[in-house]
Formats: sequence, C-alpha cells, structure tokens
Amino acid sequence: MKKRTKTILGVVVVLVIAAITIPMYISRQHTTFRAEVTDHMSMLDTLDILVIKKVPTTDPYDGEEVTIKDPQEIRKMLKLAKDIELRRVKQNDMSERSEGNRYYYDWQLLTKKEDRFTEGFGITFYNEHAVSIYSGYKTRDQHENYEITNDFNINEMERLFTHLKEGKE
Repeated sequence: MKKRTKTILGVVVVLVIAAITIPMYISRQHTTFRAEVTDHMSMLDTLDILVIKKVPTTDPYDGEEVTIKDPQEIRKMLKLAKDIELRRVKQNDMSERSEGNRYYYDWQLLTKKEDRFTEGFGITFYNEHAVSIYSGYKTRDQHENYEITNDFNINEMERLFTHLKEGKE
C-alpha cells in the first residue's frame, strides 16, 4: 500500500508542476508591442529621436530615411503599432509571406531616460506578419523575433512614411 500511495503522490506532484509551468511558458510567448516597447517608457522619459528607414528587400544599402525629432510626431508613429499582438518565434520566416513586399521598415527609437541617459529600440517591420525588436533596456535577450498575430496593415506605415518624407522635402 505504501508503494501505491507514493506512486499516486508522485503522479499528482508531476501533474501539479505541469499545470503551473505550462501556462507560465505559454504566457511568456505571447506579448504585445506595447509591453515590449512603450511600457518601458515612464512619464519622465523624453522621446528624443525616431529614424525610420524604408529599405528595399533587394538592396539593403539603398533606402530612404526620415528623421523625426518632434515628440508628438513620434507618439503618432508609436500609436500606429501600439496594439500589435506578438508571439515569440526563434526565427522569422519571410519566404512565402514576403511575396509582393518590396520594402521593409527599420525604426531606430531613442528615448532620454529622466534626462540622465539614452536608451534605444530597434524595430524592424518585415511585413504584416513578422517583426524583430531590439531592446536596449534588456541585459539578456535584447534581440527577439516575433510573429504578428492580429491584423496589421503595413500600407498605413507606407502612407505615413510618404507623408513624412514629403513634409521634410
């Protein structure tokens, strides 16, 4: 009887541990753009500069660039991406999903943390389904790849980029 009780107790302990760890692991895989980028900015932080590069997929060294220094304009661009839902992936698969996309967008965002030091984010929107985020505030896993799990229209980013480009010229 003791051996049977130990076996049952062992199975119950394994099930309890699995019931706790599996949901924790799954919840770490799903996140949002807001949680990865904008939630790490406090009210005392200043949006310093946003550089947006429109990079052709055929030649990554030949692209257009817009620099935004106005915090209101930077907020407007961040609002475009704030509701994006993400799922961590090991590597972005752009083979079949990139068909028809001639460009990807690379954002370099610098924030001044309480006027003491600067923190940076690098965000690359490959298409409507794939994004990579570099987070300067992290000490580990600074660069993460994500799959976009909700609707995201990269054409809106194209429209805003064109509007900003025409406004600078």
